[in-house]
Amino acid sequence: MKKKDKKKFKRRNIRLKNMEIDDLDYFEEEDIAEEKRAEKKIPDKAKTSQKANLKLKKGRILEITTNYKCLVKVKNKVLECSLSGRLKQINFETRNLVAPGDWVNVHISENPRIEEILPRQNSLSRFTESEFQQEVLIATNINQVIITASWQNPQLKPGLIDRYICAANLQNIEPIICVNKIDLCQDLAELEGTMDFYRQLQIPVVFTSATKNIGIEELKQYLQDKDSVFSGHSGAGKSSLLNCLLPDLELKVANISDYTGKGIHTTTQSRLIPWKFGGNLIDTPGIKTFNLNKKDKDKIFRIFPGFKKLYPECKFPDCTHTHEVECAVKKAVDQEKFPLARYESYLRIFQSLQ
Repeated sequence: MKKKDKKKFKRRNIRLKNMEIDDLDYFEEEDIAEEKRAEKKIPDKAKTSQKANLKLKKGRILEITTNYKCLVKVKNKVLECSLSGRLKQINFETRNLVAPGDWVNVHISENPRIEEILPRQNSLSRFTESEFQQEVLIATNINQVIITASWQNPQLKPGLIDRYICAANLQNIEPIICVNKIDLCQDLAELEGTMDFYRQLQIPVVFTSATKNIGIEELKQYLQDKDSVFSGHSGAGKSSLLNCLLPDLELKVANISDYTGKGIHTTTQSRLIPWKFGGNLIDTPGIKTFNLNKKDKDKIFRIFPGFKKLYPECKFPDCTHTHEVECAVKKAVDQEKFPLARYESYLRIFQSLQ
């Protein structure tokens, strides 16, 4: 067989079985049965179970325990539920099918089973760095994201805060910035100057210290009666903060790595926990990078923090604020009306989505 002929060969899915063939001269290729495999179903199939006479009860996912098992709160009971086989066949295009905060319909039996995933109000997700990105659900159906950072150990990264704010704006989630380890700050004016940009955009900023019990009551006021997800850089002291807010949690804490100077993961699973003062907490593992969806590149130049009032003044409605003439954003940067550091942060994010 020539090399070019090999390229034309099409592999078939066949199912082999024992056959008795009397005469090989009369054996035809059509006698081979082609294997039929189940196709992935569209996400809309997750909304309604096709099984008749099922009595389903509504519950909320508290924690993912394994790939296909979750802890679900149904009324006042917490049940370990598996995902139905039908849901496993649905093409959700996400790495994890469900996340803490999801509302689901459960079939109550000896082995409780999640039959339906109810439509989400919103979701906070990060995306993999690969060319073909995968969505990783962090939390769903939330009111606000507490962007947890630290002044030192690890060092404050405003660029990471910008990415979280962009993700929150895309999903209509309220962002709140919490800068922890304020007791390590020797130049409060410098920190105030960095955070003033966000405060002018009406984004709440709270300075805290878990070791000195600073800012805990102020933070608690923002959390009361809200469903909040805590997410941020590894080592920022998120677990220590949560232990201050809810001492019964007794979350494990760890020091910064002496070798890398970066945070060490102490939280390994996301989970939803009720606050005693009203509302719910979704605790998540710390991250080192937070990638946005490349499909949203045509939205970033509108929803990046601080651009809402500027981009309507640009000459072109689809101005990316990178090379276009008569760009209101670039003009504001040149006139020092918009911080150069934040504009450079935007350029890095925009470039990463190309």
